[in-house]
Amino acid sequence: MAIALQQTQYLTYEEYLAEETIKRRYDILDGVRYFMPGPTFLHQDIALNLGEILRRYERQSLSGKAAIAPCDILIRMSPLRTRQPDVFFISKERLAQCNTAVAPLLAAPELVVEILSPSESRRSVGEKLADYCAIGVQECWLVRTEEKSVEVLRLTKEGFESVGVYNAQESFQSLALTNLSVNVSEIFASE
Repeated sequence: MAIALQQTQYLTYEEYLAEETIKRRYDILDGVRYFMPGPTFLHQDIALNLGEILRRYERQSLSGKAAIAPCDILIRMSPLRTRQPDVFFISKERLAQCNTAVAPLLAAPELVVEILSPSESRRSVGEKLADYCAIGVQECWLVRTEEKSVEVLRLTKEGFESVGVYNAQESFQSLALTNLSVNVSEIFASE
């Protein structure tokens, strides 16, 4: 008895642009859509706090745009690869390169933030960082919910390096966003 193997249908860039908006978060990795689990309330609180911090910076600096997920960032068109960081900031200059206010963003944001779940593997984080490095993201904050800490990474085409890990009693200065200082306790504030 022969068993028919199901062939994977890869998503193309053109098909992706033609789709209706899907409400769930996902990354597209080499043409395959990977849905992310729904966020917890803690994850949402942290994302909103970060969004507020970057929105405040946006209004004070008038230098760009803060956004929260879901919003696709194009890593490459073929095979199609996109990422949806939890929060990001993109300058007006880079946003102008996108030629559209609709995702996917064709230019890299200066800063991306990833809120890591306890189950997230080192490998998957490394793959995200490699993608961000490849497109020219300058800085990434890795937010670890269990430790209530933020690791700040400098990203270059050659890779990434940790600048420091900051806990709830500390603050740090953004590498990519001029005059942005962040109190870690504000990121984890729940009320």
